[in-house]
This record gives sequence, structure tokens and C-alpha cells, in this order.
Amino acid sequence: MCKGTITENDVIPLLRKLIQFNTENPPGRTIEAVKFIANILKSGGIKCEIQEYKEGHANLIAEYGEGEKSIILTGHIDTVISGDKKRWTYPPLGGEEHDGHIYGRGSTDMKGAVAAFIALLFALKKEKVKLNKKIVVLITSDEESLMEGSIDALERGIMDNCDFLLVGEPTELNIGMAEKGMCWVKVIVHGIASHGSRPELGVNAIEAASKLFSKLKKIIPLTKHSLLDHSTINISTIKGGTPFVVPEYCEFDIDYRLPPNIDDNKVRSMFEETISQFNRKNKAKVELEYIFTVPAIEYNEQSNFITSLKEKALKMGGGKKIGLAYGTDAGILIPPKNTPFVIFGPGRMDKLHVTDEFIEKKVVISYSNILLEALIDCYLQEFRETD
Repeated sequence: MCKGTITENDVIPLLRKLIQFNTENPPGRTIEAVKFIANILKSGGIKCEIQEYKEGHANLIAEYGEGEKSIILTGHIDTVISGDKKRWTYPPLGGEEHDGHIYGRGSTDMKGAVAAFIALLFALKKEKVKLNKKIVVLITSDEESLMEGSIDALERGIMDNCDFLLVGEPTELNIGMAEKGMCWVKVIVHGIASHGSRPELGVNAIEAASKLFSKLKKIIPLTKHSLLDHSTINISTIKGGTPFVVPEYCEFDIDYRLPPNIDDNKVRSMFEETISQFNRKNKAKVELEYIFTVPAIEYNEQSNFITSLKEKALKMGGGKKIGLAYGTDAGILIPPKNTPFVIFGPGRMDKLHVTDEFIEKKVVISYSNILLEALIDCYLQEFRETD
């Protein structure tokens, strides 16, 4: 067992500083925050590499130890936008501490976990812990948009020698073993314009879109999963029309989420068949465009590492086996090889993307130490005590 522990001074000042970097997405610029982290790691003797995959957008990969196989801890550094800053009690980029809480955009989602990963690397190095796996910390960008950071890391081979992936998204220290897949679809409806006083001469694209969505909504099965609620479908945006004219154009974006026990390919086929039938029976014509898809994932196997995390998290009020309705980088990184994984992180799930986002300071510290202890419990090869 590691004699040392990760203290408040090891992790909380870093978290507060990370919050002060504006990594809101859009625009999703993260290079300054990534360089800051890299400088800290390099000054402490931790090997790391910045991978800038497009201007201003970068991942960071840090490593501790040796070994052919790796345990990867991953989290994203970009955040959603803060919205109306006047509605925040404390500045969203302030990283202020009040009553044991650290406030700011990204405190929960998910700079708290990122700070914990960095503190963990330094703790392992300080205590000269030798594990039988290499520990890799992957800090990604663009998770809050099209997950380009994790896609780039995957294409560069980050998962080639990975034995286990831990995603530090907020789970309230519960054990995330499944997450819904997501699919973003753009539906374009073409009608025929006419004067607003003569609607019988045109084909109303907005009315056709409304009629079509009611049909698409019925396709999504309501079958429940053991860890997740049933599937969902949502119109996220819609546009079209001109005042006093029968609209000839309408488009809307659909966001649907499926648990792992629903076949996405079957849902897609039903979508496409429904649109084909609609086009045959209506004067309005419809096009379908898939914007972004992340598959649902689930892990059901036994794992000593997950067991260790669970035992330690139980003492902090977590440790329950759960599924996640939201998507994470795991949906990109896991499927190619079905790598064993867990989604396990600090922070309340009702504080995701909200005004006055915060994370409890004590939870971040505890999370850091849970990771440290679980890695040593399961992968310790050699430990030399320091003075």
C-alpha cells in the first residue's frame, strides 16, 4: 500500500487554475490549457506529448512507468459554453472556492478528474511505485462536439496496447458499466412555395416535417436496459419558412439515444424505409443525413480493478453499478477492440452543463486517492518507500 496520499495542495490549486483557462466549445480552443499541463508534467519529470490535430485543438498524452500493456485514464479538457455570465453567482472562469465547493465551468465536467489524473501521476512518481502496467493519461479535446480528440487519438494507436480504459466523467463515484449510443441526424424537407393566401397551390415543408417526425418518433423502441432507461428521441433544432409564404424548405435535427440492447442498424433501416414510403406518398420530398454516430457500449466481465474501485467508492457514498444516458469518449475508444472499461469520476451528474456548476473539493481529493490505491492494489510490482 502506498504510504503517501494525495492532498488538497496536490490537486485543488491545479483544478482551480484549469478552470481559469477558457476552453469553451465552441470554439473549443484548448492548446493553452494543454501546454500549461504539459509544462507542469515536464517540470516534474513526467513524460508527455502534445498532439495538436487542428489549429488550437490538442490532446495530451502522459505516461508513467514501463510495460507493454497500458491502463489508460482519460478525460476531456474542453467544456460547454458558460451562457449568460450574469446568471452565475461566481465567475464561470474564476475557479473560486466557497464553502468547500470549487465553482466554474468545467469543474464537474470534467476538469476535476483531469486534475486528479495529473496529481496521481506525481504521487506514483514521488513514491517510486512500480506497476506491472504502464499508466497513460489521455487528455482529449472536442468531446463536447464531435469527439475529434478521441477519434484522432484512436487513429494514432492509443488503444493498441490498452488493457483497460477508465473514463473520468462525473458519476458521483458510482461505477459506470454502460452508456447509451447516440445518433445525430439531419432531416431536410423540400416543399413548393406559394403565396400565403393560396396554400392550396404549394406544398408546406414545415407541415410535412411535423407529420414526418411523428412517424419517426414511433420507430424508436421503448425497450429498457438493466442499467439504463429506455431509448429517447429529441428534435434539437428546426428552421425553415418565410413570413406570409407557404414554406418550400424545412430542416430539423434529431438526436436519438439507444441503450446497448437495441440494434442501431435496425433503427436506421426503419428510418430510411419510413422516409422512402413518405416520399412515395407525399408531394413533399425528404432527404436524410447522418451527422454523427457513437455506438452504445457495455462491460459485464469481472475485473479486480473495478472491484477495488467499488470497495473504496462505497466508503464515499458511491460504488453503485450504473448506466449513463450521456455519451463519452469511451464510445469512440472502446468499440474497435471491445476493451474492458469503466466510467468512474467525481462530481454530481445534476451539475453537468448548468449555471453555477461546481464540484466538492473533498470528493476530488478522495477520488484521486481512490485511483491511486486501486492501481496499487491491482497492479503493484514493486514499491520502494521514500524517506
